[in-house]
Amino acid sequence: MAFRTPAVQLHLKTCFLLLLGGLMGAAQEQGSMFMWIDANQARILIGFEEDILIVSEGKMAPFTHDFRKAQQRMPAIPVNIQHVNFTWQATDQAEYFYEFQTLRSLDKDIMDDPTVNVPLLGSVPHKASVVQVGFPCRGDQDGVAAFEVTILVMDAGGNIILRTPHNAIFFKTCQRAKCPGGCRNGGYCNERQVCECQDGFYGIHCEKALCSPRCLNGGLCMSPGVCICPPGYFGPSCERANCSTTCLNGGTCFHPGKCICAVGFEGSRCELSKCRQPCRNGGKCTGRNKCKCSKGYHGDLCSKAVCEPSCGAHGSCVEPNRCQCRDGWHGRHCNKSKTTSFFPSPPALNMKMPLDSNKQ
Repeated sequence: MAFRTPAVQLHLKTCFLLLLGGLMGAAQEQGSMFMWIDANQARILIGFEEDILIVSEGKMAPFTHDFRKAQQRMPAIPVNIQHVNFTWQATDQAEYFYEFQTLRSLDKDIMDDPTVNVPLLGSVPHKASVVQVGFPCRGDQDGVAAFEVTILVMDAGGNIILRTPHNAIFFKTCQRAKCPGGCRNGGYCNERQVCECQDGFYGIHCEKALCSPRCLNGGLCMSPGVCICPPGYFGPSCERANCSTTCLNGGTCFHPGKCICAVGFEGSRCELSKCRQPCRNGGKCTGRNKCKCSKGYHGDLCSKAVCEPSCGAHGSCVEPNRCQCRDGWHGRHCNKSKTTSFFPSPPALNMKMPLDSNKQ
């Protein structure tokens, strides 16, 4: 691996930050769209393992604001960089729509038109997804190719949120390939200009796998469809882990000696409940001392019954929709008194005494 001085790394970093920002242009208003270069891709591009945020809440990062001036001093993309991966996402319920309006090489004898791994027209996904922009050198001759990548992003109302600057031109350095088309999957071009492939791959470009699906967890493809698995794994593609201990309470083994536990359990074998006291009346532990209760019960341990409507001031709920009434009260909701007479009292008589005619 070639050693890069800090000055060279800084130069490359500036180059790619300007390029990546230029692919998206300037934002007009805020929103819930994000785009970034993840740390793994950044390490390949510039040697710095850090996320590079390009768009945050629908607003471009500051380094993209002076793109037109910076474009004049922007160097070409190096030979060893064949594509750039962007990650984008629309958060919450926001809807954004994109359109790749131009993917064009201005020097097609050196490089074919740029490529993207998504439809040219669509919506920005709500799950973080990768958009790969490829720079396909033809391999026929050495040189620097100019190319255009223009994209438009709109919100649900049709308002333009992001747009590539007009007449934005980028450059890619290409060199004549020893093996036309290149060697993939770890293959290398030998002195006879033929790709020599890694174990498990074959084809002119080492593009075909002997094992499909490929061997997982470090398995080695020895012949078509046959994987040799490392200790602790088995299955046609070495996709299953061989646990030395059994995972309990619905846990699943995902690695030798390690279990993924069902909700409400923990421990190396999922043997421990996250609830210190067991949930009652059919309740299930769903977290640290949290129970999800069956219908008709509530409370921290699902120990309290639910009566709808309530038993009022003269009773208590002892089972779902069953009230126990206090002495002197009865009825489904303990709202009837046992001391109430079954015969109503006679109405009070309103009699007037006759006046004594002898009194003056």
